[in-house]
Formats: sequence, C-alpha cells, structure tokens
Amino acid sequence: MANLNSRGLCAGMISTATGRAVAPTGGSDPGNPPPSGGSCTATYRTSQQWGDRFNGEVTIRAGSAAITSWTATVRLTSPQRVSTTWSGTPSWDSSGIVMTMRPNGNGNLGPGASTTFGFTVMANGQWATPAVSCATP
Repeated sequence: MANLNSRGLCAGMISTATGRAVAPTGGSDPGNPPPSGGSCTATYRTSQQWGDRFNGEVTIRAGSAAITSWTATVRLTSPQRVSTTWSGTPSWDSSGIVMTMRPNGNGNLGPGASTTFGFTVMANGQWATPAVSCATP
C-alpha cells in the first residue's frame, strides 16, 4: 500500500460492467485528486451539397490536456436523417434525429490534436445545419 500511495495510486478493482479499472468508493483524497479526462471541442462544416443531401464533417479537437476518448453528439432538424457515416461508430436515439458518434479506435488525442468524422444527411427539404458537441468520459 505504501508503494501505491507514494505514486498517487490506490488499490482498486475491475468493473464487471465495463472491464475497466475503478477506484474504490467511500471517500477521496483531496491531496491526490484523480487525473482529469481533459476536454474537447466539436466543429462542424458542410463539405459537399447536392439537390437532396449534404455531407457534413465534424472535427474533434482535444483541449490543453490529452484525452483518451471522446463522444460527439450531432443533432439534426426533423425530417433530416443520416444515411451514411465514416471514421466513427454511430448510434441514434429513438427519434433518429440525435446521433452519438464514438471513435473507431482508441480515441486518444494529444493536447490540441484533432480527428475528423463525417456523415451524409438526407435533407428531406430541411437544410438546417446540424448542431454538434463533444464530451470526454
């Protein structure tokens, strides 16, 4: 225990739900706070447009600290729908209007580094720009 404490670590366990290491519950050490996950920003741009659809690209940029993963949220305007995605792993809410994108790989980004994913939106008569945001776990 002394060795762990001297390195700012503590005994923990492996979560059966996620398979990741987790710290024990029941208190904290304000002198040794856990490392933060950093922050990220999401920036959207329309890269191509046709008569019935457009391609959007989202750039995810790490803040001043490295991040180990990110989650982006893309909110469309009804009746828009995403028909294709690339460079990420998408999921949708029950309305089909809110897409959550996660990295295909490990999602590591160094301080200030960026990555981009994209998608095709079927406009269905609605040409509003999707709203985007980014979060770190």
